[in-house]
Amino acid sequence: MIQPTTALKKIARLKKRIWVIQGGQGAGKTFAIILFLINHAQNCANKEILIASKELSKMRITVIKDFVKILRELGFYDYVSVADTMFRFQNGSFIKFIGLDKEDIGKGLRCDVVFVNEANKVPFDTYRELTSRAKRQIIDFNPNDEFWAHTELLKRDDAELLCLTYLDNEFLSVEEKQEIERYRERAYHDYTLANPEIPHNIKSK
Repeated sequence: MIQPTTALKKIARLKKRIWVIQGGQGAGKTFAIILFLINHAQNCANKEILIASKELSKMRITVIKDFVKILRELGFYDYVSVADTMFRFQNGSFIKFIGLDKEDIGKGLRCDVVFVNEANKVPFDTYRELTSRAKRQIIDFNPNDEFWAHTELLKRDDAELLCLTYLDNEFLSVEEKQEIERYRERAYHDYTLANPEIPHNIKSK
């Protein structure tokens, strides 16, 4: 049975139109966002939700795999109509996965929520065209380098930043947690692991 993590609880408290969610290895940010969106689709009728990333082929073995796992563990899968990357709920809501590796794929789409996974790998113009008509925008990314989320989105008054670390994911395996902490001890870590309030990564010298 899926239990809510601290990451999910923090995400659920966000209120503004644009959610900028940063998280390093093991933070569970993408899993938590997917779980939030499934619950939103299941509990709110006629919602149109898009989940986008740079490459659809990669999402099939990462994000979509986790999405199906969550649906099964929640007992929703048998009640969802599936057509390739489109998942329709019985209340009229749907969640569709799209890759942004084809020109014009995101233009002109109107929806309730757009979630862009690994947004730092997507050009800003592509993001803007995809999300401009969405009622809510969500992005996630690893704290590597500053990109358009920091220079464009976080200057807006309708955007808010949430920084997550592996400490926000209570269900991280012991082995992965120990590995992350070994990296920290050897100064290979993201500075944000110890300083989650930092809006982007400052690499150790």
